[in-house]
Amino acid sequence: MHTTLEVPVDSLAAAEIAAPFAERLELCDDLASEGWSPSIELVRSIRAITRTGLVAMIRPRTPDAVRELVPAAFRATPAVMEASLREIDAYAKAGADSVAIGVLDGDGHVDVSACTRLRDAALQYGLVVAFLRTIDLATDRARAMRDLTALRFTRVVTAGVRGWDASVRTLPERVAAIAEDIRVTHDEAMRLGCKPVEVVSGGGVRASNARAWLAVSPHLHASCRRGTHIDRDEVIALRTVMQSAGQ
Repeated sequence: MHTTLEVPVDSLAAAEIAAPFAERLELCDDLASEGWSPSIELVRSIRAITRTGLVAMIRPRTPDAVRELVPAAFRATPAVMEASLREIDAYAKAGADSVAIGVLDGDGHVDVSACTRLRDAALQYGLVVAFLRTIDLATDRARAMRDLTALRFTRVVTAGVRGWDASVRTLPERVAAIAEDIRVTHDEAMRLGCKPVEVVSGGGVRASNARAWLAVSPHLHASCRRGTHIDRDEVIALRTVMQSAGQ
Protein backbone atom coordinates (compact mmCIF):
# COMPACT_ATOMS: atom_id res chain seq x y z
CA MET A 1 0.00 0.00 0.00
CA HIS A 2 1.42 3.36 -1.08
CA THR A 3 0.41 5.91 1.53
CA THR A 4 0.29 9.66 0.96
CA LEU A 5 0.26 12.48 3.49
CA GLU A 6 -1.09 15.97 2.81
CA VAL A 7 -0.44 18.65 5.42
CA PRO A 8 -2.22 22.03 5.35
CA VAL A 9 0.09 24.95 6.16
CA ASP A 10 -0.33 28.71 6.32
CA SER A 11 3.26 29.83 6.85
CA LEU A 12 6.76 29.24 5.55
CA ALA A 13 7.84 27.99 8.98
CA ALA A 14 5.13 25.32 8.99
CA ALA A 15 6.05 24.28 5.46
CA GLU A 16 9.69 23.86 6.45
CA ILE A 17 8.63 21.43 9.20
CA ALA A 18 6.12 19.42 7.16
CA ALA A 19 7.72 19.28 3.72
CA PRO A 20 10.31 16.55 4.45
CA PHE A 21 7.56 14.15 5.59
CA ALA A 22 4.64 14.94 3.27
CA GLU A 23 3.81 14.16 -0.34
CA ARG A 24 1.80 17.37 -0.55
CA LEU A 25 1.37 20.65 1.30
CA GLU A 26 -2.00 22.36 1.06
CA LEU A 27 -1.25 26.08 1.14
CA CYS A 28 -3.79 28.41 2.69
CA ASP A 29 -4.16 31.53 4.80
CA ASP A 30 -5.48 31.54 8.38
CA LEU A 31 -5.68 27.79 8.93
CA ALA A 32 -7.29 28.38 12.33
CA SER A 33 -10.49 29.44 10.52
CA GLU A 34 -10.23 26.39 8.18
CA GLY A 35 -8.30 28.37 5.58
CA TRP A 36 -8.65 30.88 2.77
CA SER A 37 -6.71 31.33 -0.45
CA PRO A 38 -3.01 31.84 0.31
CA SER A 39 -1.03 34.87 -0.77
CA ILE A 40 1.03 34.59 -3.94
CA GLU A 41 4.08 35.45 -1.85
CA LEU A 42 3.48 32.40 0.37
CA VAL A 43 3.23 30.09 -2.64
CA ARG A 44 6.41 31.48 -4.13
CA SER A 45 8.37 31.37 -0.88
CA ILE A 46 7.40 27.74 -0.18
CA ARG A 47 8.10 26.70 -3.75
CA ALA A 48 11.59 28.18 -3.34
CA ILE A 49 12.45 25.83 -0.45
CA THR A 50 10.90 22.50 -1.46
CA ARG A 51 9.95 20.25 -4.38
CA THR A 52 7.14 18.70 -2.32
CA GLY A 53 3.82 18.91 -4.14
CA LEU A 54 2.00 22.19 -3.48
CA VAL A 55 -1.78 22.41 -3.46
CA ALA A 56 -3.22 25.94 -3.40
CA MET A 57 -6.57 26.31 -1.68
CA ILE A 58 -9.06 28.28 -3.76
CA ARG A 59 -11.31 30.09 -1.28
CA PRO A 60 -11.06 33.80 -2.07
CA ARG A 61 -11.86 36.47 0.49
CA THR A 62 -14.35 38.36 -1.66
CA PRO A 63 -16.53 41.24 -0.39
CA ASP A 64 -19.50 38.85 -0.28
CA ALA A 65 -17.60 36.05 1.48
CA VAL A 66 -19.45 34.16 4.23
CA ARG A 67 -17.15 33.23 7.09
CA GLU A 68 -19.34 30.57 8.71
CA LEU A 69 -18.65 27.02 7.57
CA VAL A 70 -22.04 26.48 5.96
CA PRO A 71 -23.00 25.64 2.35
CA ALA A 72 -23.68 29.30 1.55
CA ALA A 73 -20.02 30.09 2.26
CA PHE A 74 -18.98 28.03 -0.76
CA ARG A 75 -21.35 29.29 -3.45
CA ALA A 76 -19.92 30.31 -6.79
CA THR A 77 -21.01 33.95 -6.85
CA PRO A 78 -19.75 36.07 -9.76
CA ALA A 79 -17.19 37.64 -7.41
CA VAL A 80 -15.99 34.23 -6.21
CA MET A 81 -15.65 32.90 -9.75
CA GLU A 82 -13.76 35.94 -10.98
CA ALA A 83 -11.38 35.84 -8.03
CA SER A 84 -10.94 32.05 -8.26
CA LEU A 85 -9.97 32.20 -11.93
CA ARG A 86 -7.41 34.92 -11.18
CA GLU A 87 -5.99 32.85 -8.34
CA ILE A 88 -5.67 29.70 -10.44
CA ASP A 89 -3.70 31.67 -13.01
CA ALA A 90 -1.48 33.27 -10.37
CA TYR A 91 -0.82 30.09 -8.37
CA ALA A 92 0.12 28.14 -11.48
CA LYS A 93 2.66 30.81 -12.38
CA ALA A 94 3.95 30.89 -8.78
CA GLY A 95 4.78 27.16 -8.82
CA ALA A 96 1.72 25.32 -7.48
CA ASP A 97 1.18 21.75 -8.69
CA SER A 98 -2.48 21.51 -7.81
CA VAL A 99 -5.52 23.53 -6.73
CA ALA A 100 -8.32 22.54 -4.37
CA ILE A 101 -11.74 24.02 -5.01
CA GLY A 102 -15.06 23.39 -3.29
CA VAL A 103 -18.03 25.26 -4.73
CA LEU A 104 -21.62 24.20 -4.00
CA ASP A 105 -24.85 25.36 -5.61
CA GLY A 106 -27.86 26.91 -3.87
CA ASP A 107 -29.30 23.48 -3.08
CA GLY A 108 -26.12 22.26 -1.42
CA HIS A 109 -24.97 20.03 -4.27
CA VAL A 110 -21.63 20.17 -6.05
CA ASP A 111 -21.88 23.10 -8.48
CA VAL A 112 -21.04 21.10 -11.59
CA SER A 113 -21.09 24.08 -13.94
CA ALA A 114 -18.79 26.23 -11.77
CA CYS A 115 -16.51 23.28 -10.99
CA THR A 116 -16.22 22.49 -14.69
CA ARG A 117 -15.16 26.05 -15.45
CA LEU A 118 -12.58 26.14 -12.65
CA ARG A 119 -11.34 22.65 -13.48
CA ASP A 120 -10.81 23.53 -17.11
CA ALA A 121 -8.93 26.69 -16.16
CA ALA A 122 -6.63 24.65 -13.90
CA LEU A 123 -6.09 21.90 -16.44
CA GLN A 124 -4.89 24.46 -18.99
CA TYR A 125 -1.87 24.93 -16.71
CA GLY A 126 -1.42 21.21 -16.12
CA LEU A 127 -2.60 21.52 -12.51
CA VAL A 128 -4.11 18.59 -10.62
CA VAL A 129 -7.64 19.42 -9.42
CA ALA A 130 -8.91 18.41 -5.98
CA PHE A 131 -12.08 19.13 -3.99
CA LEU A 132 -12.02 20.65 -0.53
CA ARG A 133 -13.62 19.23 2.59
CA THR A 134 -16.68 21.19 1.45
CA ILE A 135 -17.95 17.76 0.44
CA ASP A 136 -19.00 17.34 4.08
CA LEU A 137 -21.50 20.20 3.64
CA ALA A 138 -23.15 18.63 0.59
CA THR A 139 -26.86 17.83 0.79
CA ASP A 140 -26.47 14.40 -0.82
CA ARG A 141 -23.10 12.81 -0.15
CA ALA A 142 -23.38 9.95 -2.62
CA ARG A 143 -24.49 12.32 -5.38
CA ALA A 144 -21.55 14.60 -4.59
CA MET A 145 -19.09 11.72 -4.88
CA ARG A 146 -20.61 10.67 -8.20
CA ASP A 147 -20.41 14.26 -9.46
CA LEU A 148 -16.73 14.56 -8.55
CA THR A 149 -16.01 11.27 -10.28
CA ALA A 150 -17.81 12.45 -13.42
CA LEU A 151 -15.86 15.74 -13.26
CA ARG A 152 -12.63 13.66 -13.23
CA PHE A 153 -11.37 15.29 -10.04
CA THR A 154 -8.24 13.60 -8.71
CA ARG A 155 -8.86 13.89 -4.96
CA VAL A 156 -11.43 14.89 -2.37
CA VAL A 157 -10.82 15.48 1.35
CA THR A 158 -13.51 14.41 3.81
CA ALA A 159 -13.91 13.85 7.54
CA GLY A 160 -16.65 11.29 7.00
CA VAL A 161 -19.35 13.45 8.58
CA ARG A 162 -22.29 15.63 7.54
CA GLY A 163 -21.34 19.18 8.50
CA TRP A 164 -18.08 20.56 9.81
CA ASP A 165 -18.14 19.29 13.39
CA ALA A 166 -16.43 15.91 13.24
CA SER A 167 -17.26 15.19 16.89
CA VAL A 168 -20.88 14.41 16.03
CA ARG A 169 -19.84 10.94 14.87
CA THR A 170 -17.57 8.30 16.33
CA LEU A 171 -14.33 7.33 14.63
CA PRO A 172 -15.74 3.95 13.48
CA GLU A 173 -18.79 5.74 12.03
CA ARG A 174 -16.59 8.19 10.13
CA VAL A 175 -14.36 5.41 8.81
CA ALA A 176 -17.47 3.53 7.67
CA ALA A 177 -18.75 6.66 5.89
CA ILE A 178 -15.47 6.99 4.01
CA ALA A 179 -15.55 3.31 3.08
CA GLU A 180 -18.99 3.96 1.55
CA ASP A 181 -17.64 7.04 -0.27
CA ILE A 182 -14.92 4.88 -1.80
CA ARG A 183 -17.47 2.26 -2.86
CA VAL A 184 -19.61 4.92 -4.54
CA THR A 185 -16.68 6.48 -6.39
CA HIS A 186 -15.43 3.10 -7.59
CA ASP A 187 -18.89 2.07 -8.80
CA GLU A 188 -19.33 5.37 -10.65
CA ALA A 189 -15.84 5.18 -12.14
CA MET A 190 -16.57 1.67 -13.36
CA ARG A 191 -19.80 2.90 -14.95
CA LEU A 192 -18.11 5.85 -16.64
CA GLY A 193 -14.88 4.08 -17.54
CA CYS A 194 -12.64 6.51 -15.67
CA LYS A 195 -10.47 6.62 -12.57
CA PRO A 196 -12.21 6.90 -9.19
CA VAL A 197 -11.63 9.98 -7.08
CA GLU A 198 -9.02 9.42 -4.37
CA VAL A 199 -10.84 9.81 -1.06
CA VAL A 200 -8.49 11.49 1.43
CA SER A 201 -9.38 11.15 5.10
CA GLY A 202 -9.12 14.39 7.07
CA GLY A 203 -10.45 16.05 10.19
CA GLY A 204 -8.69 15.03 13.40
CA VAL A 205 -6.28 12.57 11.78
CA ARG A 206 -3.36 11.92 14.11
CA ALA A 207 -0.66 9.31 14.67
CA SER A 208 -2.78 7.85 17.47
CA ASN A 209 -5.72 7.01 15.15
CA ALA A 210 -4.00 6.79 11.77
CA ARG A 211 -4.27 3.01 11.49
CA ALA A 212 -8.08 3.22 11.65
CA TRP A 213 -8.12 5.66 8.73
CA LEU A 214 -5.54 3.69 6.78
CA ALA A 215 -7.76 0.63 6.98
CA VAL A 216 -10.02 2.24 4.36
CA SER A 217 -7.80 4.72 2.49
CA PRO A 218 -4.02 5.12 2.15
CA HIS A 219 -4.44 8.89 1.73
CA LEU A 220 -4.44 11.14 4.80
CA HIS A 221 -4.85 14.89 5.35
CA ALA A 222 -3.63 16.07 8.76
CA SER A 223 -2.67 19.47 10.17
CA CYS A 224 -0.42 17.82 12.80
CA ARG A 225 -1.05 20.75 15.12
CA ARG A 226 -0.97 21.03 18.86
CA GLY A 227 -2.72 24.23 19.76
CA THR A 228 -2.16 26.80 17.03
CA HIS A 229 1.19 25.57 15.71
CA ILE A 230 2.37 22.56 13.75
CA ASP A 231 4.11 19.97 15.91
CA ARG A 232 7.16 18.38 14.32
CA ASP A 233 7.00 15.35 16.63
CA GLU A 234 3.41 14.69 15.54
CA VAL A 235 4.37 14.95 11.86
CA ILE A 236 7.17 12.43 12.37
CA ALA A 237 4.98 10.10 14.44
CA LEU A 238 2.22 10.15 11.82
CA ARG A 239 4.66 9.52 8.99
CA THR A 240 6.18 6.62 10.96
CA VAL A 241 2.78 4.98 11.41
CA MET A 242 2.02 5.44 7.73
CA GLN A 243 5.32 3.92 6.65
CA SER A 244 4.74 0.96 8.93
CA ALA A 245 1.24 0.43 7.54
CA GLY A 246 2.53 0.63 3.98
CA GLN A 247 5.09 -2.15 4.42
